[in-house]
Amino acid sequence: MRDEALTYGQLLDDVESLAGLLLHGGIAAGNRVALRLSAGLDLVRAFFALQRIGAVPCIFDPNVPRETCERRIQPAHTLDAIPTAGARAPLPKWADDPDAIAFLQSTSGTSGEALAAIVLQRNVAASIASARDFLDPRAGDVLVGWVPPWHDLGLLRFLIAPVAFGVPCHLIPPAIRTIPEWFATIANAGGTITGAPDFAWRLATRLVDPAKADLRSLRFATNGGEPVRASTIAAFESRFGLDRVIRPGYGLAEATLGVTSTRAGEALRIDERGNVSCGRPLKDVDVRIENDEILVRGSAVFAGYFDAEEATANVLRDGWLRTGDFGSIDANGDLYVLGRQRAMIKRGGATLAPRELEEAAQSVRGVRLAAAVGVPSDITEEIVIVVEVEPRTPSVEAEVRAAIERAIGTGPHRVVEQPPRTIPRTSNGKIRHAVLRDQLSLRSNPSVNSDGDSRK
Repeated sequence: MRDEALTYGQLLDDVESLAGLLLHGGIAAGNRVALRLSAGLDLVRAFFALQRIGAVPCIFDPNVPRETCERRIQPAHTLDAIPTAGARAPLPKWADDPDAIAFLQSTSGTSGEALAAIVLQRNVAASIASARDFLDPRAGDVLVGWVPPWHDLGLLRFLIAPVAFGVPCHLIPPAIRTIPEWFATIANAGGTITGAPDFAWRLATRLVDPAKADLRSLRFATNGGEPVRASTIAAFESRFGLDRVIRPGYGLAEATLGVTSTRAGEALRIDERGNVSCGRPLKDVDVRIENDEILVRGSAVFAGYFDAEEATANVLRDGWLRTGDFGSIDANGDLYVLGRQRAMIKRGGATLAPRELEEAAQSVRGVRLAAAVGVPSDITEEIVIVVEVEPRTPSVEAEVRAAIERAIGTGPHRVVEQPPRTIPRTSNGKIRHAVLRDQLSLRSNPSVNSDGDSRK
């Protein structure tokens, strides 16, 4: 229900009541439960009620087909709605087992089929402890969440953290059309902390009138989930009269969200190629680079993938999580994330991050979104840039080529112009580079097999 509000005391009462209903309805401790509920307070109630009885929830976008949920986690139960009346079973004592499974987190599927990350209670505790790097319960913080709760940022920072810290949180239904509502809520509620992927900040710059949304109460706004662009931050903060509020960070489901973050008040660090620093490691997190891959170690690192031993063995080795992301660390200890390993583009022995080309292409008037991939050919890897073009826009191919050549010193092999909303993306809005690469490969060479990364 929109505009519904709960105190934490009311939430506890609702959770106890719902837990008794679910227990009587046959859900037992240890059962995997697929939650297919819209983002809102019923989902919050259901998530914590399942925690209360020791069941294992996995939150899915309600638009994900039921059979997909069942394939990914083989749930004992699926909740598309919560019961509101009926007999209630007596509840057991609160469990206190740090090695119990807290929840399953569906990975984003940016490179192929999504998997379910097994997150333990001790992983959650470590993640919440690291959030103290930017969330202080004594500071009078007010959180405003727009990111979907089936995304790790939405779940950990805007569903679990507010309860853990006892701070107010406003939840906005996640959709492009609700971006103005998100910013109006920040203004009206005096929101101090929010967060979203880079694409959302770019869209907000276009969609929200600063005269209708005073955001000066914000002190910390996370930018993560995909490569961060300096141009996004500069444009957003300039438009809304903010300074050092958009804070780049890096995290992933397998690390129970947070790995690094730019701290409040710090200046952005940008390297010579325009890559934005995602800050330094959070509390009790170690990060190193091996063969250009980002490796992470810490108590928040997950326990493995559900029903996927080989995939687990590929990413958990010698106590380190192999993230599958390319990056570097500077002398200050700041992490720069280039993107997924399989999304990197090879050109003349050099490695290019898709962000470098995409940012240049999106500077061209009429280009709504750009995606850059390397497509195998008989001789070399071709750079292909796909651009979604606004309706009734003349061809932008020449301008896109010129913009990319100015940015990296060479132009793409191909520019593909498409209508809006045709570049493959995850439900969270991130570009699926591996899927796009395979689509383009099959178009140019039907004999090429798809080899999309199945992990993320």
